[in-house]
Amino acid sequence: MSDRPAHGGFSAGYAGIVRSAERAVFVKAIAADGHADSRTFLRREIRMLRAAPVGLSPRVLHDIDDEDGTALILEVVPGAHPGEPWTDAQLCAIAAEIARLAAVTAADAITPAEHSMLPHFARWKQIANDEAIAASLPRSLQRRMPQLRKMEESLPAALAGTALAHGDLRADNILIDDDRARFIDWPHARRGVPWLDGPLLVPSIEASGGPTCAETWQVLRDHGAPAATEMLPVISAFASFLWWNQAQPEIPELPGLRAFQRAQADPILRWLDELLRPIERVRQD
Repeated sequence: MSDRPAHGGFSAGYAGIVRSAERAVFVKAIAADGHADSRTFLRREIRMLRAAPVGLSPRVLHDIDDEDGTALILEVVPGAHPGEPWTDAQLCAIAAEIARLAAVTAADAITPAEHSMLPHFARWKQIANDEAIAASLPRSLQRRMPQLRKMEESLPAALAGTALAHGDLRADNILIDDDRARFIDWPHARRGVPWLDGPLLVPSIEASGGPTCAETWQVLRDHGAPAATEMLPVISAFASFLWWNQAQPEIPELPGLRAFQRAQADPILRWLDELLRPIERVRQD
């Protein structure tokens, strides 16, 4: 028997391919005395995968949750992570897979987005009340703080829907085999507005050397996504989530998380600013 640990991601548990004489499986596990949040996410992933459609998510082979710890055993999903560099073919494959999810009605067991994303994705009020975090925002967004806070009020309605969303898309949670993208790591699966995954994905692409948020969104548009302006409350919410969290203390068990959030915050704040400028001009006229 041998194992090959997976790299990337932010979890304090084990994740990797374990091979025996009979087969290879993907194993995720954490001990009962391990990082509590990581165990909570693994338990949540077990529930979400049990409710997710076959073919869109990895197939569950077995799971364990007892006094010793929690483990999830999955089929091995073939493919390679995108990026390094990002290509048009990769982006189109990912956009096509998000479109598949957007067309699926999520099971009732999948948590509604307006429940799982609130209040954590509604941070503009907290940012406005924190002088240091607010002052480090781009000046144009500092001036728009009343508008951002007003937009935040519409977030619950903007998130509501019945479509399936992965909820945490980025390169290390995506595998591409030939021209098909498959999404892995599902603890943040949500039921919500179609194309919810789009705003949550695009800043990580720009942050890792790919096209800008606006350029990637155009690829999503070519596969059926709505105009970005239609998802402004979601885009604004994710920007507030990233900007607030990147300024919080490091989590010892999850090294690199704050830097990763900071790297995404910069492109999504620029994109948010770009999207708000035409609206501001219309109001001034």
